[in-house]
Amino acid sequence: MARRRHRKRIAEQQTGYLAEQPLPSFASTPDEIQRAVERNSIKRGLFFIQNLVSLNFSALIRRVEQLAREYDKEEWAEKASWLWIETDALKALDACQPPVPYPCYFCTPDILIQHPELVMYYRNVAMVSRKVMNDMGLSTSMYEAGQVPPPDVALDLARHFNRMISALVVTNPVTPRRHLEMAYANLGASFDGSWRNEVGRLAYVEVITPLLLHLHSLGHLHSVVYTLKGPVFASGGETLHSRASQELIVDEQTDLEVALRHLEEQRVVYREVRLRNGNRLLLNRQITWYGADGEAYRIGPDLLSSGDGADILWGGELKGGADPAGSDEHWKTATRTFERILLACERTGRPKPPLSFIATILVERVAREAADWLKEGKLVSVYNLTQIAEDPAKQQQFLNDLTTFLGYPAPAG
Repeated sequence: MARRRHRKRIAEQQTGYLAEQPLPSFASTPDEIQRAVERNSIKRGLFFIQNLVSLNFSALIRRVEQLAREYDKEEWAEKASWLWIETDALKALDACQPPVPYPCYFCTPDILIQHPELVMYYRNVAMVSRKVMNDMGLSTSMYEAGQVPPPDVALDLARHFNRMISALVVTNPVTPRRHLEMAYANLGASFDGSWRNEVGRLAYVEVITPLLLHLHSLGHLHSVVYTLKGPVFASGGETLHSRASQELIVDEQTDLEVALRHLEEQRVVYREVRLRNGNRLLLNRQITWYGADGEAYRIGPDLLSSGDGADILWGGELKGGADPAGSDEHWKTATRTFERILLACERTGRPKPPLSFIATILVERVAREAADWLKEGKLVSVYNLTQIAEDPAKQQQFLNDLTTFLGYPAPAG
């Protein structure tokens, strides 16, 4: 009897599985997720390596090694208290086998004045970010870029670095290479934080670059408004971001592919796409509507198509990144944005615009919920960027759809 009941339960479960709706076509397969993760990992690795090369951190290490061959150990010991270096920290360096030269960890004002670029090295050995230094009232950006600090500033910087490094040396085991591990660990943390911002920028580029080329081929593109972050990090893992907007006017003679490649080398941030029909595609832009009672409704989809006769012709949420664990959170963030748009339309008497969800990956639960939103009419389309990148037919359909959302008629056939 028990065995029959068990078989019955198994049969019921199997029937339930068979009755379950098939996954939407835009759901990510395990293989697609794996490929997306691999591509993301390669991009991340290249991002880190390019910035290490740009910083030329190895040159700073060579400079420190040269200082380590020339310093006066007794003089350093005498000035330790004045430099805010703990005696126990120096003893820990002496106890290493082989002993570690003091300049590998600690600095003097003279070192920072003679070699201001080493501010970056000692800040990273102290495992502190430039932002934290700014919060302390000791900005290091200009000195890491080569500007000589005044004597009083050099003393303040040296003392704060030495005090922080002393605490790390005294409370943790020291090895002859630990200072390098500390510096590179701090650099990595800084790079990783900026990489999270880069993921979003790259997602925009992945969508906008082919769209611009497509619009240009149809004669629809008028110009592109953008800013530039610069090719790589300026120093310490933080960018020199030019906030001044620039505009690329496009005509029949424009070699757009070359122009866009040049912009991407400077890490372009697209702001606006202007079309010949007078409509615009706004990126990462917030707008405000007011209801009859004067209440403000602020909305800001990642992508927003706007025209003279309407505030929003179309809105899209774009989510890059290939971490499957983050897919659900991306969907939640997007739906909150969509709900705000729909509520704002209702409260201000505006027609509800078509909305789209665009993501690098869509795990099963997200794909099923997105499909429900499509059935309910809250969304007009859902796109999987990994599938679009791998399937020319899907990419063409995606570009055709976006062109339609921008106010142009759908292609014949």
